[in-house]
Amino acid sequence: MKNHTLNPYHFTAIVGQDKMKKTLILNAINPKIGGVLIRGEKGTAKSTAVRALAGLLPEIEVVEGCVFGCNPHNKNEMCEDCLEQMQHGGLKTALRKMRVVDLPVSTTEDRAVGTLDIEHAIKKGESI
Repeated sequence: MKNHTLNPYHFTAIVGQDKMKKTLILNAINPKIGGVLIRGEKGTAKSTAVRALAGLLPEIEVVEGCVFGCNPHNKNEMCEDCLEQMQHGGLKTALRKMRVVDLPVSTTEDRAVGTLDIEHAIKKGESI
């Protein structure tokens, strides 16, 4: 994973690409949109725009020391370790900048976010 948090290119300096920039901004405002798929020719500032926008976003509060960066205010967004910590005395929080993760072009959705336990989902009616 590369670290692109140092001196990102300025989002406002990207010329053109108005639809892409608007889409990225809308997704930052409302993450329920579900993400953005950006495609285009090499050299059209796709990655640069994403990194630049991430540099503009406010810091987020996460569980201190959690490798997943769990949301300390929502049990549904916590890993097992954070849930256990919460039950045994509470969670320490920390602020951190939004991160951008580079994935190989060949990455499939199941490799990036995992898969469902289909048997459990059918029997119990819930995903884990």
